[in-house]
Amino acid sequence: MARIIPGIRPSRIELLKLRRQEEIARKGRDLLEEKLNAMLLEFFRRFSVYQAHREAFEREIAEAYEVLLDAEMAVGRPALWETAYAIPDAGEVAMEERSLLGIRVPAVAALPEEPAELQGYCPLSTPPLSVIAAARFARILRLLLQLAGEEGALRVLEQAITATRRKVNALDLILLPRLRDTMQYIEEYLEELEREDLYRRKLTKAKRGEGW
Repeated sequence: MARIIPGIRPSRIELLKLRRQEEIARKGRDLLEEKLNAMLLEFFRRFSVYQAHREAFEREIAEAYEVLLDAEMAVGRPALWETAYAIPDAGEVAMEERSLLGIRVPAVAALPEEPAELQGYCPLSTPPLSVIAAARFARILRLLLQLAGEEGALRVLEQAITATRRKVNALDLILLPRLRDTMQYIEEYLEELEREDLYRRKLTKAKRGEGW
């Protein structure tokens, strides 16, 4: 079914305008597709890195909880809480935006330094399992922030991919077919006018030749 732009005037000027629009739309569509392919490659590259970090995080947290349970069994929950309260707060985590293929994605400005294992509590009076558990969870906090930054960037990238794909589809399925159908309609209309004009001229010439 032909999709003609409503209200279009079938003239040569409109045909030239439509041809320019079709050329611009085609170039824009090609640029969008290139951008889409670049974003997909970047997305899958980052997703692969994110999966590896996620697996490392899950291993680390499983091991840390085992150590924490061992520490709790060894020293009791109150002593464990006391050790936990002695650990300094990690503080606020600064976030920033970074440019990725022209897209602003969130990122952790700077990951906190891994604290020394004995920071914040006395090594002589603190049970070793508690020290090990604290060190494990300090490392997990760093991994968690790293994962949060990576996941945020992936989500923004995924949204940009979806939006760009919609634009490409809109150009492929709506705008470009409509421009082509409208141009074809105007071309056929103009050809019909030319045939009618040619017929009239031939008829006029024939009448003059016969002395009408």
